Amino acid sequence: MEFWAEMDRAELVPTYGSEDSGCDSEKQSGIPPGPSVAQILPRQILDLSDEVLMLILELLDPTSLLNAGSTCRTLYRVCLSDSLWTRHCRFFFRLSLCDETFPPKDAFRLLYIWHKVYSTLPYNRQLQDLLFKTCPPPKYWTQWLVLEEMVPLPPVQLPDYEIEELWGIGKECVLESHRVSDDQSTEQLYKYTWKELHNIAVLQHEHLGNVMKYVLRKQFVNSHDELEWMYHQYCRFRFQWMFAYWLFGVSKPCSRNLRRIYLWWQTYSKKKTFCWGTAGCDVQYFASLHHVTEDYWRGKLAKGDETLDCHFTSALTPRRTVPELRWIERISVFTTSSE
Repeated sequence: MEFWAEMDRAELVPTYGSEDSGCDSEKQSGIPPGPSVAQILPRQILDLSDEVLMLILELLDPTSLLNAGSTCRTLYRVCLSDSLWTRHCRFFFRLSLCDETFPPKDAFRLLYIWHKVYSTLPYNRQLQDLLFKTCPPPKYWTQWLVLEEMVPLPPVQLPDYEIEELWGIGKECVLESHRVSDDQSTEQLYKYTWKELHNIAVLQHEHLGNVMKYVLRKQFVNSHDELEWMYHQYCRFRFQWMFAYWLFGVSKPCSRNLRRIYLWWQTYSKKKTFCWGTAGCDVQYFASLHHVTEDYWRGKLAKGDETLDCHFTSALTPRRTVPELRWIERISVFTTSSE
């Protein structure tokens, strides 16, 4: 940026051979005017060709690429290039999208949001309720889960045709040893752990990148409002969730020791600390007892990155219409009230 500022200032300084130099002797001498500095070098980065801009933008990470694309229309157009996001998909997810019809940016966005949401499973009560409420979970979430090698859910029982539809696992790969004998069911059910399903899917598609592409093809026709809403909940409450998990997500002996250490030399209300670790305890009150935990609760210890994920996915997310935004807001209000 300092380089381009120097170039802008150079335009204001009279140069040799310029019309504003005021050198009448040079004009009378017949010496041909030389090119000015502004004529030799581009005045702005937007004067560069798209090919050169692409070479520069290839050096940026996804967050910086989105920040650059939000500055003006020209950079926004160049930052939407499929080749840039294909590189990021290959680097972050080992996913090759050379011959796919769906945009690489949308693929990167979905995979990024899914992995972020799934990583919150240990302390995300809303995601836990959604996945543990039924066995198997809803079809939308079941299809995503095969991408993870470690899934803390009980084994799933599904017919062979549904296994093939969800993850592209052919019937020849479904072993008869996993068949479940159920007299009440007219279908042939097969029982697998999630790790076994993950390994079979990788074996069927040769590597994990092909499994991701198969899942993305199936998911692109679905609505992702619930996944996006859950991600926005993570962006808003992730510090509170992680603090509560750190404070209460331990065994009972450790919890007693942690309670004694945490409340040491602190003036606290015995009425509020009596319900330590229960569902009705005031977690924000416990965070306010120490200035460090209070700052963590408010996201002040993130070194300026407390809203990074929010800005990142908001830039990744395409612009929605007013009816779509109202529908998402209605879903969030309903879910919050039901809790």
